Amino acid sequence: MNRKYLVDTTTREYICVALKKGQDWIPNNQDSLPGFMDSRTNKDEADYELVTGEFSDNNFFEKWIRNGTNFLAK
Repeated sequence: MNRKYLVDTTTREYICVALKKGQDWIPNNQDSLPGFMDSRTNKDEADYELVTGEFSDNNFFEKWIRNGTNFLAK
């Protein structure tokens, strides 16, 4: 199963926002998404950005997920 994540590039926190089942993307953690977005302390900074990626993309996994902090685990 593939997963889509949003990652805060500054804090390296991430949240899974969708799961792929067959050909369809199913929303995931939508109830926690507003809390994740509101907790971004750096969102007013000029270089603020969120990136997205799929779990199956090894470069994304190695760069963000393996070294990050899962927002929902906090």
